Amino acid sequence: MPEHRRYTKRTKLAAVMAAEMGGVVQAQDQTGIPESTIRYWMDQPEFAQVRAKTREDLAEEISTVAHLAWQRVARALASGEMEPRDAIFAAEKATSLQLLMSGEATARTENVSITDGLDDHEKAALGDAIRNELARRADAQAVVAAVGDPSEA
Repeated sequence: MPEHRRYTKRTKLAAVMAAEMGGVVQAQDQTGIPESTIRYWMDQPEFAQVRAKTREDLAEEISTVAHLAWQRVARALASGEMEPRDAIFAAEKATSLQLLMSGEATARTENVSITDGLDDHEKAALGDAIRNELARRADAQAVVAAVGDPSEA
């Protein structure tokens, strides 16, 4: 029969915090505790406050790093000590992580419709034009199918 391991609350908390900061697999590697066990603990309400606090603390640290990275970009560009692309890459990475950890948007998706700005009458006219064109094309295809394609003659 497999051995049933017992963990102290302190060990559980450390594993949950490690998983929150670096992921469950990394926490498993660091602690030696099975991934499935850590995932189970991550789902437990008793650890929700610890996870939230860990995220908040990490977000603050990451925010500081992002700020320092942007300062470095400014200094590096002014002094020429670093390639601008390298400095900007580091600052962008730090900023993306800061946004992610603070729950901010890390991407933007925009949908634009060709009917934006049209009133109801204009939308109806556009719909009629599209239906008429589709009908015309269907009729043309029906004629080609019945008679044959004149370009093949």
